[in-house]
Amino acid sequence: MAYILDAVKEHLDPEFIAEASEALREGENQTARALHAWSATILAGLLNHVDNPKAMGRIYSGLDSFPSNLTAQPKSLLRMAHNDPKEVSGHLLGQLFGQKIQALNGSIAHLSGAAPKVVSETLGIAGPMVLSALGQRLRAGELSIPGLANLLRAEQPRIASMLPTEITEILGSSVLEAPDSEQVEPAVGNAWGWAMLLLVGIAVALLVGVRQCAG
Repeated sequence: MAYILDAVKEHLDPEFIAEASEALREGENQTARALHAWSATILAGLLNHVDNPKAMGRIYSGLDSFPSNLTAQPKSLLRMAHNDPKEVSGHLLGQLFGQKIQALNGSIAHLSGAAPKVVSETLGIAGPMVLSALGQRLRAGELSIPGLANLLRAEQPRIASMLPTEITEILGSSVLEAPDSEQVEPAVGNAWGWAMLLLVGIAVALLVGVRQCAG
């Protein structure tokens, strides 16, 4: 079974990157690097909470109702008339990463060569695609709540290999620790759980908006 990160990357193919680049008015290489960096960063954020059962439970519940076809239809994320990626970025990273939000956005901008505004916008694409890929695994019957946590643990080597050093240093957490190393104390789950549900809600609302515009 492919890693979640690789499943997302598979749909970020050259054709999609070219269309996203045109929509975002940014270079193709810069757009691709920003999308890949956000995908790894979001999964790293999830990985940091695998020892928090309450957070995993909320994430599981949100994924159960999350559209699972976004990875197969990523171009729909480019046609969202009311998509405000900066708002999505602010809500998600503000709750998930707290004071690290600006540093992460700046780091990805620096690493990708994309403008900070574009980096913010690419989160509106990468976030729903990562959640959609996770939702597909859940619907296939492969995941329970503990299974979701175990899946993220199994993804740790791949996530770590894709995280630039700058981002790892900003996260400053256990994402690069070996699975059998000493566990860090779990973070308080309420803010994180609501943050993920908020992202799910925003993404679902955006998808509904796309369908209404298409109609």
